[in-house]
This record gives sequence, structure tokens and C-alpha cells, in this order.
Amino acid sequence: MKKFAPLVLLLMMMASCNGYVSSIPDREVYLKRSINTEALTPFGAYLYITEPVFAIDKIGFGGILIYHAQDNIFYAVDLACPHEMSPTVRVSRPDDLGMCKCDSCGEVYDMTFGQGSPTKGIAKEPLRHYTVSFDENDFIIITR
Repeated sequence: MKKFAPLVLLLMMMASCNGYVSSIPDREVYLKRSINTEALTPFGAYLYITEPVFAIDKIGFGGILIYHAQDNIFYAVDLACPHEMSPTVRVSRPDDLGMCKCDSCGEVYDMTFGQGSPTKGIAKEPLRHYTVSFDENDFIIITR
């Protein structure tokens, strides 16, 4: 067993680097949008989605925020505040600095580099992340 301990440790570290287990409940997630027509090209641009638009849209627990961060990467997070744990208590749209606020608990989440990290210490975890990919036609696809 000692022989495999470094391998087990490495696998655990890799798993923790790739994500975390959010307290926000699992819900179906699927969105497909055009980057160009949705004006997501400048840094700080975002889509704030609280209701499905198309029949195939699945918007997670509290809705989805797609954010074009300062590192030129697109991120997607659930809008539900992890501290409040309610699908109807959502963080605000990002301000000019990339900050989203929960009006219920007062936590502010930093989306500047897409992490959705709490800044005040009220919440103990970041906003729940979703997977972002692109197809050959420059459509952004959000999945769980």
C-alpha cells in the first residue's frame, strides 16, 4: 500500500485542482449561444440568464452567468448564492469591476478572473462553476 501512496496523493491533488464539490444542488445545465450575437467579445461582457429562452435550455439551480474574464477566458457559474442555498436568491449582475453581490447575505463574489470567489468571508465557497466549451461555429456551450 505504501508503494501506491504517492499515486493516490497525486490523483487526489489533481481532482481537487480540477474542481470542487459545490453545496449548490445538481440540476440540468445546457445552454448554447453565439459569442458574436450575444456581444460577449469584450472583457467584462456577460450574459445573465434567469429563465430558459429555448426549449433545450437548462439553467441549473438559480440561473447562469456567462462571463468573459480578464484572462480572456469564458466562465459560467450558477447565479444562486452558496450561502443562501435558494434558487430564488441570486447574485446581481456583475458591476464594472466584475463584482456580483447577494443582496440577501451581503456577500460579494469576484468574477474578474472567473472564479466567483467570495470577498467578504460570509460565504465559505465560490459560486458553482459549469463547463464551458465551444463548437466549430463559435457557439459557446455550457454544461454541468
